[in-house]
Amino acid sequence: MVTEDEYLKEEVRREAEYDSISGYLEKQKQIKKEVSRLRKLFKEIDENKKKLVIALIDDVAFLTVTMQDLRESIIREGTTVEYKNGENQYGTKQSPDAQLYLAMSQKQAQAMKILLDCMPKNDRPPAEGDELAAFLRGRNG
Repeated sequence: MVTEDEYLKEEVRREAEYDSISGYLEKQKQIKKEVSRLRKLFKEIDENKKKLVIALIDDVAFLTVTMQDLRESIIREGTTVEYKNGENQYGTKQSPDAQLYLAMSQKQAQAMKILLDCMPKNDRPPAEGDELAAFLRGRNG
């Protein structure tokens, strides 16, 4: 016979597993949506290059979705955590989520630069300084 305590533990375990699976499926759905968005943005890439950058687009989509989750966690919990090593050694340090976010944002920026470099010159969005130059050319030309 199963006790009520064992029954409740099993129920909690199954709910956690269901939440884990539904969270996984939701994350996959978000990543696929981001992949689709990025592929539309970079559809003008030469076919030979496109074969090479498909994995990079997938990585950027993963980074983007994961960084959104990290951003929410950082907003809720802050960028620092307290630590204690032994009896008298304690303080604050950068949170693991903040460290991970920083590392991922750098990787995402590098990957986006590679993707932008693969775009034909005339289809690239203007860089910050280029907008001013384009504006000035428009006024003089």
